[in-house]
Amino acid sequence: MQIDTKSRKAIEDIINRRAAVASMQEQLKEDVKAIAEYLDIKPAKLNKIISLVEKERETGDVVEEERDTLDTVADIAGSKSTEEEAA
Repeated sequence: MQIDTKSRKAIEDIINRRAAVASMQEQLKEDVKAIAEYLDIKPAKLNKIISLVEKERETGDVVEEERDTLDTVADIAGSKSTEEEAA
């Protein structure tokens, strides 16, 4: 396969942009780690918070859906605790 100068430059541009994205992703990872440490939470929890905020901003109703899910979990967990106490 022959690659002309224009194609070679386009490929090099893609390679450079991918390297820049990788660098930014690594920096974001470090930033999340630092903020999580400051907040005294795990980075995974902060990432979950960030993801939910992003989804809420994109589509809305995410917080309400998560709240409904957590209420259901609490009800089920509470039911189990109540059943164990009754036994």
